[in-house]
Amino acid sequence: MIEILFITIIFVFIVFYIISKNKTTANSPNSIYSSEYYRGLNYLLNNEDDKALKIFTDLIDVDSSTIETHLALGGVYRRRGEFDKAILIHQNLLSRPKLDKSIKNQALYELAKDFFSAGLYDKSERILLNLKENKSYFESCNEYLLLIYELSKDWDNAIKFTKSIKQQYIRKSSIDILISHYYCEKANDYKKDNQLNKSITVLRKAIDINNQCKRAYMTLFEFNSYSNPSLALDNLINLLEIDSIYLIILSNQIVQLSTTQQDSNIDKRIYNIILQFSNDNNFSPTLYEFMFNMNSYDTPHDYLNLTKENVFTNIFNNLYLTKNTSDNVNVTNNDLLALIKNNFLTYNCSNCGYTAKNYIWQCPSCSQWETIKPITISERVIYSG
Repeated sequence: MIEILFITIIFVFIVFYIISKNKTTANSPNSIYSSEYYRGLNYLLNNEDDKALKIFTDLIDVDSSTIETHLALGGVYRRRGEFDKAILIHQNLLSRPKLDKSIKNQALYELAKDFFSAGLYDKSERILLNLKENKSYFESCNEYLLLIYELSKDWDNAIKFTKSIKQQYIRKSSIDILISHYYCEKANDYKKDNQLNKSITVLRKAIDINNQCKRAYMTLFEFNSYSNPSLALDNLINLLEIDSIYLIILSNQIVQLSTTQQDSNIDKRIYNIILQFSNDNNFSPTLYEFMFNMNSYDTPHDYLNLTKENVFTNIFNNLYLTKNTSDNVNVTNNDLLALIKNNFLTYNCSNCGYTAKNYIWQCPSCSQWETIKPITISERVIYSG
């Protein structure tokens, strides 16, 4: 009996202690802080930004740990596309006079990203140029600054800024490759203004910076195709010596050069270039037709021997030999020929998977350069198998 009474007294004491502790906690500053914090969140969710920011401003004075939450909250709004809210939150943080320097830098970086995402590049640039002096933000600030110059097509600043970077790579790309692309972009701008001499001069600068600049050689080939076909083919050879896949990418332009010039010497040179750089990986229906015509309208055996391991080489040849007959089976064959030609090439970004209709030098999705790769129908068949 005494033992039961003793246990009962202990139990009552524990219950009394728990109740009294809960009452104390309910009246503590932390509890008040929590309720105010959630009230502020509620205002934000209901688009009452001014009320929310007033609460959050007061809470920063109560507990500095809320600063991290503000930063995270601003990031959430930016990802949701509500840039005005993200900007308000980060500007509010920066208005605090006693803000720790590291927190201030972090808030500035977040604000620069807010402005960048909102398309306010000039404001973002000003912050990033100052902030990049801090070693912790040097690399990321450089990446954003370069993106700003690219998106705003400020190629002169892009060239100047990239040359000033004392490193070999940025955003997974070689500095020399990036600068050569910026020169090529300037060349395109000159071309649009019919300043072809300036355009060619800038393309030469691209090659001086990067002697493997595929884009410069490709652009020179396109520029010279009408005015100087022999020089255009020299440019084409320079390009194919770097990467023979451009024989497929430029197959239509190569055949167009032949059609425009109507010159047997040019045709013979194109014929030899195709044989020189063809292999199993770059069979092309367009080039096959050119070689077929050059072979007196018969199977181009030399070309087929070079590309014979390709899945579609013999298929296309067999279909093509029957394309001019008139029975129903050959009508179907003609449809298959058209299907193969029209779907022979697609383009995908090797970095993010973006699909493009035509060959482009910079992926519009991930902003990486030279990641758009041609995928032939034969490769798609092999991958799907």
